[in-house]
This record gives sequence, structure tokens and C-alpha cells, in this order.
Amino acid sequence: MVKSLMDRMPLNDGFTIPGIGYGTWNVSDDEAEELVFMAIMRGYRLIDTASMYGNEAGVGRGIQKAINGGISRDDIFVVTKIWKDDMGFEKAMDAIRASYDRLGLKYIDLFLIHSPSESDDVNAETWKALEDATDSGIVRSIGVSNFMRGDLTQLMENCRIKPAVNQLEINPYNTMEVVDDFCYDNNIVTMAYSPLAKGRINTESKVIKIGEKYGKTPVQIALKWCVQRDLIPIPKTKDADRMKENLDIFDFTLTDQEMEMITRIQKPTNFEKGHQDHNLGKRIGFDTHKTV
Repeated sequence: MVKSLMDRMPLNDGFTIPGIGYGTWNVSDDEAEELVFMAIMRGYRLIDTASMYGNEAGVGRGIQKAINGGISRDDIFVVTKIWKDDMGFEKAMDAIRASYDRLGLKYIDLFLIHSPSESDDVNAETWKALEDATDSGIVRSIGVSNFMRGDLTQLMENCRIKPAVNQLEINPYNTMEVVDDFCYDNNIVTMAYSPLAKGRINTESKVIKIGEKYGKTPVQIALKWCVQRDLIPIPKTKDADRMKENLDIFDFTLTDQEMEMITRIQKPTNFEKGHQDHNLGKRIGFDTHKTV
């Protein structure tokens, strides 16, 4: 568990990753430059984007602005993703180069497959493109997003480089414990997108009550819950004060009982329900057996 804003978690490829990040989903390219710059200057060091978001160029400009403002590029960790329409070896190679050019950085810290294809062969071909990109030096670490245990197992049977990260929708309503356990057992770091359940956490009575004990908001409690699970949350906000608030989570520790209380809220989102139905055969990934 990271214990301060500047702490980083080790990845299985020898690199390290910040323990909390700034998400840019639904941020326009025009907005991204100033918001990313603002986030970095307020202390964020991990910036998450994707080709599908349509804002990689703006994210790159914001990062460059922060570098010009005195922040070391080596301290900033940039994540982007290959969209489903760009999967397969040749298309993925083109997509990786296009993202690299749009971001305008010397290297990309982490490149993910945005979501698995129904075809294991397509996943494997896309993964080979990412492996080749690490060989070229334009990408440092590679990983996946929205991969369940079956997807990961199949991919790892045919890969040269093991995934370093799996990015999943995780929050107190969608705990993903089985997939997270599988990642932990295989030395794959789990990153949590939508850690605040699109704002639903603000009305959760159990979380509100815990927050009152520590003088923290429900948002801060939910983010701390992620951090204490060794997850990397990537909350998104366009508000400067909330950016700062989201980072103010390192001066308290939730008890085991509080962690368990939050974990057992267990109100599945449509994302989880859909995957439960879809993955009854090959892809298994939802249970509540883990005690945090």
C-alpha cells in the first residue's frame, strides 16, 4: 500500500507506477491541456487517457506545459490504450504510433489493450504489437483493461511479456475481488477506473458515516478504500478544488472493519451484471470471497 502521494508501486517489469492518478475520460481535447496541467501542478503524477477519448493531443500538450513549468518528465506516468477497432497486429502497430505522435512525448509509460476481443488470436496479435513497441523503446510497460481471468489466462499462455497492469471498473458497488485476487497472484497491478461510481458514492450512508469519523468526504473514503486494497484509483474531475481534495487521503487509515463494511456494500453496476451474464463460460471474474 502506498502511504504518501509520492510513493510508487513496483510493476513486474522493473518500472514503478504512482499510487493514484488523474482520469481524462469525457474530457475534450480542448479542455485536456489545461486540466492535465492543473492536475500535475496540484500533485498528480499519473495521467490516464486513451485513443477513444479523442484527447491524447491535449493531454500531451498539458504534460509538456507541466514539464516546461519545472516538473520532470521522469516523474510523470502516462497511460493510454488501443481501442477495439484497432486490434490485430498491423492495425495495433499503426494505432500505437498514432497515439505516440499525438501525445508528442519521448515515450509512453504504459500502453493498454482497452478491452478484450472475443477472439483470443486477435488479443494475442494485438499483444505482440505492444511487445514490439516496448522493444522499440517508445513504450515502457504494457497491460490490459477490462480483462477477466479467462482473458488474462489465455493471453499469458501466449505472451512473451506478462501484462504489468489490468485496469478495471472498481468501486464499492463493483468490487471485482476475484479478478483482483487473480492479478495479485500473478503480480499484475490493478488500476481502478470509476472509483467513485460516477458520483453515487456521495450518497452512500455507510461511507458518509465513516467519513464523519475522520473528517473526510465520501469521495476521500472511497479513494482510500482503493489505496488500502493496493488498487490505483484514477478519479476524474474538472474542478481544481476537488483535484486537491482527491489527493488528501494519506493522513488517515481505515480500520479492517471499515474496509470490510465498504467492500460488502456490493451493489453491482450494469457493467458487472453484463459481464456476469456474458462470462459464464470462458470468462469468470466476479465473486465476494476476498476479505480485505
